[in-house]
Amino acid sequence: MPGLRALSMTAPCALLLLSGGVLAQSDKVTHGVTVSQVAAAPTGPASSLTIDSLMAEFRAVEGLEAQFREEKKMAILAVPLVSEGTIDFAAPDRLVRETTSPAVSKLLVDSKQLRFSDVGGSQSIPLEGNPVVRLFVDAFVKVLAGDRAALEKIFAIELHAVGKGWSMTLTPRLEPMKSVIARMQLDGSGVVMSQMRLIEVEGDETVTVFRAVNTHRRFSAEESARIFGAPSPSR
Repeated sequence: MPGLRALSMTAPCALLLLSGGVLAQSDKVTHGVTVSQVAAAPTGPASSLTIDSLMAEFRAVEGLEAQFREEKKMAILAVPLVSEGTIDFAAPDRLVRETTSPAVSKLLVDSKQLRFSDVGGSQSIPLEGNPVVRLFVDAFVKVLAGDRAALEKIFAIELHAVGKGWSMTLTPRLEPMKSVIARMQLDGSGVVMSQMRLIEVEGDETVTVFRAVNTHRRFSAEESARIFGAPSPSR
C-alpha cells in the first residue's frame, strides 16, 4: 500500500492544503509573533480590521463547509497536480478534507490523531508521537479555532487589510516546519477566504481556491457521525 506508506511523509503538506479550511464567512485571523502591515492586498479605503477582530470572528464560527480546487506545482512535473473536493470543520478541533477527484480519499483530524483512508486502506497517526504532523495540524486548526496564543508559538504573521479585503502571510518560526514551508498566504474578503498559497522552501507551490463557503454550518448528530467519524477501510 504505497499510498499509506507515503502518508507519514506527506500528511503535513496535506494538512496545510486543508488550510483551505481556513475559510469563514466571518472575519479571519491568524496571529504570530510578528504582526505588521504588508503589501499584497487590494487597494482601497483604509480598514479597521485587526488581528484581534479577525480572531474573534473565527471563534464565533461553530462550523463550516466549502468546496476546493487545488493545484500543486512541482519542479519535477511538467503540469500541476490538480485535485478537487470538500472541507468540513466543526469547532473546536474536528476537520475533514474529502478529495473527490482525481482519486477518492478522506483525511480526518481531531485533537488526538490524524486518520486517512483511500482505495488502499486506512491508517491512523497519533499526534502525540509525531511532532511534525502535530505542528501542521495545530497550524491549521488553531486558525479556525481563533486561538491566537497557540498560533503565535508557530508563526510570524503579517497582515494587510484594505476595506473588507485582506491578505495574511504566515511564516513558520519553528522546526521542522520551518525547513519545509517558506510561507503561507491567505487571501479573503470579509470573513470568506478565497485562496491559500503554500510556498515550500524548495520552491514548489500549492494554490487552493475555495468556493461555496458556508460558515454557518451546523452538523446534526447523524451528520457528525457520518462526516467526522473514523474512515472505514476500503474493501
